[in-house]
Amino acid sequence: MRFVALYAPSSVQRIIDFVKTVFLFHDYQPIIIKPVGAAAQIGVPEAYKIAYRQKKSLIVLPEINDIIEVLGISEVYYLDERGEEIEINNLKKSSVALVINGGDQEPSKKELLNTRIVRVKGVDSSLPPVGLTAIILYLLSRDTM
Repeated sequence: MRFVALYAPSSVQRIIDFVKTVFLFHDYQPIIIKPVGAAAQIGVPEAYKIAYRQKKSLIVLPEINDIIEVLGISEVYYLDERGEEIEINNLKKSSVALVINGGDQEPSKKELLNTRIVRVKGVDSSLPPVGLTAIILYLLSRDTM
């Protein structure tokens, strides 16, 4: 299973749109990490409703490191425009997690300790989170669709 995580979302609608987008790509599981404010109080329960109706699951974690500790994923990539440029094919592994910033809060250096900071060649990492998620997942799955 491959995972796509939205880090520190602060918008209810952003969480809902993110979860709906990830569910369109069957090989991927959405994760919400450290939701903030209304996104945590309203967005996460709404996202769970969507997941339940589609008979899919949703994971909510307090920190990026929990992807490694709880899910046992060894390769975690944080997408950022300041990251090392990589080809999209480097992310086509069976057990990988992609983390996309969903708000204004950046992860701490401690949270990114076992995480590789990257940007995908040919993809503008400054795109809004849901758009970036859709483009990355499309590029990753276009050979398997």
